[in-house]
Amino acid sequence: MKRTSIDMFIAFLKGMRKSPFKKIIFALILSLSLTTPSAWALSCSNVFDDLWVASTRVEKNKFVTSRDLWEYESSLHPDFKVRLKSLKSDQHWIDLGAGKANAQIDYLKALPNERDGAQTTAVCYKLDRWFSPPKFSGKLEIKEGLFESMPTEKWQKADLITDVFGVLSYSRDMHTSLSKTFDLLKKGGELYIHMTNYSTHFKGATQSLTLEHFLRSIPGLQVEGRFGDLKVTKTQDTIVVPPFKIDTYRDDAPPVRTYILEAE
Repeated sequence: MKRTSIDMFIAFLKGMRKSPFKKIIFALILSLSLTTPSAWALSCSNVFDDLWVASTRVEKNKFVTSRDLWEYESSLHPDFKVRLKSLKSDQHWIDLGAGKANAQIDYLKALPNERDGAQTTAVCYKLDRWFSPPKFSGKLEIKEGLFESMPTEKWQKADLITDVFGVLSYSRDMHTSLSKTFDLLKKGGELYIHMTNYSTHFKGATQSLTLEHFLRSIPGLQVEGRFGDLKVTKTQDTIVVPPFKIDTYRDDAPPVRTYILEAE
């Protein structure tokens, strides 16, 4: 099929998502949507939704970025400490919304030999420019930016994923965040979440679900714990997150979000 000029322009804009000039791109999108035919306006609106996943609070890094390992151990499901201690040197721990990676630094520092520790990946939106975390013989890797747009298909699969008021608490594009998280997790791997459970709701035709009950409804996930301290074990190779879209988003710390479940 021959690509139209609109298709080519939209493809160009999507390719510029990581550009430092994205605010200029937004201005261009806005002006086009106001001054050009409806086809352009609709297409540009879709690009706008794709570009601006981060909320204002995330853009400004206005949340806690320093949480030590003891806080993870006291906040997360009790099985977290056992799982972390059992990790082998060839296994992988991903922390979503890791801030300055304090928890993973504490974990590696406590080992008699850091080389015996698991590979760790800290996902954060941005680091303070003056902050330079230790490398721990290559055992700690920092990934900066929006998790939703990271090329996670190239990452080592994870045995353990944690999220303490992290990506899953702040993401506007929750569907992408959950899908990428479960794609990264190995079968038998565990996801530990600490968040405000009642700040996130999924509205269906007849009921409204918290994140806990939404996850319990997904085949292939075993959910333990209650409210905001969840342990989620992946029990099958492929997890299909039911489709949903954003309805409301109030940019608090953490945000209050409502999603609408879509019929498949």
